[in-house]
Amino acid sequence: MPLAALIAAQEPLESGDGLRATLPLAGRTLIEHQARIATLAGADRIILLVERIPAALAQAVDRLRRDGISVETARGVADAADRLHPDDRVLLIADGCIAGQGVVDRLAAQFVPAVLTLPDTPEQAMFERIDPESRWAGFALVGGERLRATVQMLGDWDLMSTLLRRSVQDGATRIDALGPGARGEAPQQAVIAVDAASLVAVEKALLRLEPPARGNWVDRYVYPLVAGPIVRPLILRGIDPLHIALGSAGLAWIGAASALAGYFWLIVLLLPLSSQGFAVARRMARIWSPDLPHARLLLIARDAAALTGLASLAWHLAQGGGWGWWLVAALIPSALQGLAMLKPIRTAIRPAETPLWLPKGDGLIWIAPVLAVLVGWPWMAALLAAYCAAGFGWHFALLSRQAAEFQPIEG
Repeated sequence: MPLAALIAAQEPLESGDGLRATLPLAGRTLIEHQARIATLAGADRIILLVERIPAALAQAVDRLRRDGISVETARGVADAADRLHPDDRVLLIADGCIAGQGVVDRLAAQFVPAVLTLPDTPEQAMFERIDPESRWAGFALVGGERLRATVQMLGDWDLMSTLLRRSVQDGATRIDALGPGARGEAPQQAVIAVDAASLVAVEKALLRLEPPARGNWVDRYVYPLVAGPIVRPLILRGIDPLHIALGSAGLAWIGAASALAGYFWLIVLLLPLSSQGFAVARRMARIWSPDLPHARLLLIARDAAALTGLASLAWHLAQGGGWGWWLVAALIPSALQGLAMLKPIRTAIRPAETPLWLPKGDGLIWIAPVLAVLVGWPWMAALLAAYCAAGFGWHFALLSRQAAEFQPIEG
């Protein structure tokens, strides 16, 4: 059955200056983080339960829609119920509440009704009590039909609390909000945000998120040195990571243009900067989405610039050393493409992590300027080609041995 999310966004801050939902969090707002949690848990649309829509909330809704998230605003409980189908499973998120993604995933996978709970301790006193042992962590899963029936009999009662009580009375499954989630993550403290200080720990956790690793030594050791210190100030200033990624692709093509004009030093210096800029953009984007929008196209654009520079160098070397330099240059992308084609074969035969030392485009971009300084342009091209060929040869030989030992599972 489809999963929708109903998020309350009505409570004013204790200071009276805005809503809990619009508290700043990692360059955006709390409501955007709640919507992201619901979307990653499987919700295909978000309904915001609001009384008014201040400018900050309207801007947050616009950003969510630009990110491809379906968001509707409901001016009251009856309006919210009308937007839900009786067969919907509805993920309820109380005003200002946050929980770990893993436990919310686990909650969303349950049959209705289900609730996230916390132990009744002094530290959890802000959360609503369910019984003498438990408090509500602000997340629940209910059926659309139950929600619509509750709205019809609601009157002046609070929707979230009423649904919670009815769910508990119906024997709702209880999920520990401090336990490990479906993704095996470490427990994350549930939070009710009443002011900016409430979100400090959440923001730190978001800023520690890393993009999916691409399995090379540059991702592991080089990019974090620069990305770590600068991602936070860029995020807090609301810089769009896509703009940084576009700028990094532009740097690569400035380098390609300089290579076409014979200035090879400029491209070998700009390509690492471009690569680092792209890594920063991916790390920033990871905070609010699974990965950078249009990441594949931007990588293709950067790689095309690198290939343009390589072709320009081959043409330059061929003027004095013969057409063999074209073969040397062609060996580099050919070996990289061969390695990419071998990866799914290796995964099918014997899944294993790819060795960090195998040649990858990002690694070559960082090795090239070092070799150019140490041994000059001709030897740089020759050594990069030898490195790529050796990596492909090693991987191919390994797969040949593993294929000979492979025993397919008979059905």
